[in-house]
Amino acid sequence: MIKAKWGEQNERLIAVGLAVIGSGLRLIGLGARPLWFDEVISAVYARQDVATVLRLNAGDNHPPGYYLALKGWISLFGTEDAILRLFSVLPGVASIGLVWLIGKRLFPEAPRIGLVATGLMALSPFQIYFSQEVRNYSTLEFFALLAAFFWLRALEGNQWRDWLGLGVAGTLGLLCNFTTAFYLAALGLYPLFRLGYYWRNRVLWWLVGTMALTGLTSGLLLLPKLTSRLETIKGNFWIPTPDLLIVLRSFYTFLFGAIESERFLAAFGLAFLILVIVLVQLLSGLLKSAAVTGGNEGLRRTAWLLFAPLGLVFGVSLVFQPLYLDKALIACAPYYYLLIGWVIFRPDRPRPGGWILVGGPTALAIILALAALPDLYSGTINPLYIARYDAARVNQYLNEQAKPGDIVLSATDISWLPLVYYQPGLPPAKFPLKEYPYPNIFPDLIKVLGLEWLPQTEVANRTSRVWVVFEVNAPEATLRDPPHPANPGPDTNWLHSPDWQRDTLNWFDSRYRRVSATALDRLILVLYEK
Repeated sequence: MIKAKWGEQNERLIAVGLAVIGSGLRLIGLGARPLWFDEVISAVYARQDVATVLRLNAGDNHPPGYYLALKGWISLFGTEDAILRLFSVLPGVASIGLVWLIGKRLFPEAPRIGLVATGLMALSPFQIYFSQEVRNYSTLEFFALLAAFFWLRALEGNQWRDWLGLGVAGTLGLLCNFTTAFYLAALGLYPLFRLGYYWRNRVLWWLVGTMALTGLTSGLLLLPKLTSRLETIKGNFWIPTPDLLIVLRSFYTFLFGAIESERFLAAFGLAFLILVIVLVQLLSGLLKSAAVTGGNEGLRRTAWLLFAPLGLVFGVSLVFQPLYLDKALIACAPYYYLLIGWVIFRPDRPRPGGWILVGGPTALAIILALAALPDLYSGTINPLYIARYDAARVNQYLNEQAKPGDIVLSATDISWLPLVYYQPGLPPAKFPLKEYPYPNIFPDLIKVLGLEWLPQTEVANRTSRVWVVFEVNAPEATLRDPPHPANPGPDTNWLHSPDWQRDTLNWFDSRYRRVSATALDRLILVLYEK
């Protein structure tokens, strides 16, 4: 007994140490990179009064809960970039502890499995990045994990307190991010595999009641958003339809988040190797326990909690509306970490030393991923679909080069909003180009900021000199270069809306004289004169 107690104390100390390390990694570089478009939206929302937040949010893809909570946070602590990001760090750190607690419940006979998952949770750049972003993904993960924690307790003890905890966590998660619904659906569907057992012990009764009440409560709170603006919200989605390669990429992302382009193939190959080993070992473990009623329940639950939400999001993306984003599946990643831990310390392995099979590649992957962290902190590399540039640096260049009366036109929404956010009201005047197919939230956003957009045909009536800002995929090695000449044309690797940006460039080239084109970060600034 003394030895067991000593072991528990050591496990707790290791878990706390990992959480401390994870906290430190999440606190580094909070203000090192400017907010990108999505983060600026969060910051702008949070600065408004409650009524305006709700009005702006009516056409947003996300519920208002995160924005309202962020509003309360900045009213207490301020609006600096680091303070805004700290709000996401808190649930990100709490999620590290939740993974350890969940691991202890799923694999009580092998606590090292949970510690491996806790370590991966603390060290994964994917987790670190979204624990710093001014968006709701670390909050989504926290509430999804908290709901799963109470769900595991409720399945075992069937206590009303745990069902209440599940319901509260689920409701709060839904108020922050709609993807929570897929995680809750996975929790609700799992007992169907042992329907008779869960019916007899009345777990199923409590589960159905809890899910119904959670859905009713969150549905009533979100009713105006869900009824009046559902089609509008759908109009904001730009996500491509997923395929199996995108699903495979998710498992790379869970470990690496992002990595330098020259190391991508090595990282992807390493991630694929780990995934194959985990799937083979998982299938072996599930088949081995299939003949035993209730055998290896922790493994089955872990596999379900990983693959069920992922599969539901994938299925809905194919038949209804593309929703599949790695960052929205952030709460699936901890269960993948648990499966990696299970393969390393598989309790039913007949021979010792099998941990090398996946432990070695996993350790190498983490070393490779951590080596890229400085570039992730600075914004030199980003997870997929993060369109970041240094708005303060671009503004400084425009201030130095522009003449009185110059205006700046942005070819895309992402190339406009951060520039305005970091230099509100200062010359040169910055306008979004009206013809661009903006998401539905954009008109209200422009009104709240007290600004206007400008049609192409009216540019000549405003000025004889105009800067047009384009987004491009710039090589990582060039992002910190000083401003240098560029030659945008048919072969330019546009970052967003390539056909639109190319047509916009041609339109201005045909009507104005191109004075210069300057590459700066992930933008090209083209100066035209009439």
